[in-house]
Amino acid sequence: MMTPIAKVAVGLDVFACDCSVTVALKIVDDSCKMDDEQRFIFMSLYDAISPYESALFDDFIHTLIARMRENPTAMLYAQVKQERERAMGIITQEKMKIFKASVRGSLLIAQHTA
Repeated sequence: MMTPIAKVAVGLDVFACDCSVTVALKIVDDSCKMDDEQRFIFMSLYDAISPYESALFDDFIHTLIARMRENPTAMLYAQVKQERERAMGIITQEKMKIFKASVRGSLLIAQHTA
């Protein structure tokens, strides 16, 4: 049986997956304003995403996020910041807010249909 987060992850399109990666970048470089519970939820969502063809990122992004989670360094931080800023320039703050609200709503539905 799939967890609610896995159910939400399966339903994400490419743009939403790119948003999820961008949120993960914001969390690992600590530029995200979410509380710890929300950070946990969105990192769990990122972890549940299946491999996909990204419109914004190459496969290195996942290595970069993993390395930041394991052993953050100033060099990695600079790379994450650059990738995050580039992605946010394309996605926009408004679309990111819509994505996060959509995930929260989908998660509530998934929890009640479990």
